[in-house]
Formats: sequence, C-alpha cells, structure tokens
Amino acid sequence: MQDWKESKAIMDGIDNLLKDVEMVEIKKGLAHSLKTSGKRLRPLTLLLTAELNNGTVEHALDAALALECIHTASLIQDDILDEGLKRRGEPTSHEKFGLFLAMVCNDYLISKSMMLISKYDQPSITAFGLSGLLAAEGELLDIKSRTFKATEDDYFECVLKKTAAMFIAAFEIGARSAGTSEEKALLCREMGKEFGIAYQIVDDLIEFLSIDDDTKKSAQQSYILPLVYMEKMSSDEAVDRCMKHVETSIARIDEMLKNFDDGEAKKKLIDVIDILRNYNGVKIK
Repeated sequence: MQDWKESKAIMDGIDNLLKDVEMVEIKKGLAHSLKTSGKRLRPLTLLLTAELNNGTVEHALDAALALECIHTASLIQDDILDEGLKRRGEPTSHEKFGLFLAMVCNDYLISKSMMLISKYDQPSITAFGLSGLLAAEGELLDIKSRTFKATEDDYFECVLKKTAAMFIAAFEIGARSAGTSEEKALLCREMGKEFGIAYQIVDDLIEFLSIDDDTKKSAQQSYILPLVYMEKMSSDEAVDRCMKHVETSIARIDEMLKNFDDGEAKKKLIDVIDILRNYNGVKIK
C-alpha cells in the first residue's frame, strides 16, 4: 500500500505541511508524531472513498491531511493520559520532548486541521467537527471504564466514539468531497462505522493475544473487549465472539460496496478492508 498513489500523496502532503512550520522546536515535534511508521488508514480511506465516488485525490487531499492531523493530535493526548512510553516503536511525544512541547504540538495540529478542512462544504466540516467531539467523549468513557467492570454496551459506546468516529468521518468526507449523492454519502458513512468498530476489535485481539510486539507501551491499559467477555466465558470463547463481530462488520461492508462501480479505487478499498481479516497475526474468516 505504501507505493499506492494515495499513500504517496499523503506522505508528500505531510512533508509540505512540515515545510510551512516556522519554529524549529514545533517542526521537530510534529515530524516525530506525523512521520513515525503507520498505515495511515484514516486519510487513506478518505482518499479511496473520494475516488470510489468519482472524486480526485488532489481535491480530497487537504481533507485527508486534516483528518491525519486531528488523529495525530488525539494520539498525543491519548499517550499523555495513558502515561504512554512508546508508540509505533518510538518514544511518545511527551517522553521525547516533554509535556509542554507535546501539548503545543497537539494545539498546532488541531488548528492546522481546522485550516485544512475549511475549504470543503458545510456537511463535511460538520462531520469533521463531530468526529473530534465524539473522540473526546470516547476518551473520557475509556478512562472511566478503568474504574468499573465495563459491559458490552459500555465497550461499544466507547469504541463508536473513540475509534469509529474518525473512520466514519473519513468515509463520509471522502464521499462528500466527490460531490456524490446524499444517499451514497450516508452509505459511506455507515461503511466507516463498521470499519472503525472492526478495526478496534482486531486491535483489542492483538493486545489480548500478545501478538503485537513492544512497539506500544503504556503505564495505563484500556479495558478491551475480550476481557469484557471473559467475565462470563472462557478465553477461547471470548476470542471467538470478538472475531464474529469483526466477520459481521466485514460482511456488512462487502454488501454495501456492491452499490458502487467496480474500479481501481474499489479494489484498493477491498484490499484495505482485507487488513482486518489478517492483521498482525489475527486471522478473521
């Protein structure tokens, strides 16, 4: 995926964004957070969804960069709240540069994201703002879940806000940037929801099964779905139930994709969705 034109456009966009930063300290902090390895699925799915609806990478790129900026800001904040030590194998922003510069970079990214998204239509701007609002609520729910035994309903409320909200925005804004119909935009929004929920559950399975290496370390841990299920069932049953959730979400996305014309963008989007089927050693049917 790194050699896709969409991925290259995102990387070039990040480089150009960094070139415009005047203060050396902020530029170093931003580069550390924005350029560490990662799949960049949020901006990538936004661009692919734009192309799926006959839009262009060039027109949708600023929206994709806006989403990557706000997502990166949320990660900086998340690491501070979790007392994170590592992310993607590198020291977290506050560990490397100190709390003050990490917060300055967080504020810079939020402001830059607002500038980037401002050229799009009102529904896109509203969807973008809502994703940040819901992510903030989701962060609070995540922190609160550490003080009591979260239920399945508690978990899905948190995930819908903390993780899925930005994928919902990615899929919807991508579609809207292409000037598609309201029906297609809302269909893409629903695909983003299913993708975001499945993505988080797979991430939980990676943590639960200790498949991931030590690229991410935190002093505080979130309450993940397999642990919720283990209150009432065995470890194997909990894993199986989590996987069934992912299978269901993938099936729903596959069904919704039938409403769009075949082409390169659709094929690439299917490849992205396939990541959920075999991600870091978690194999989903």
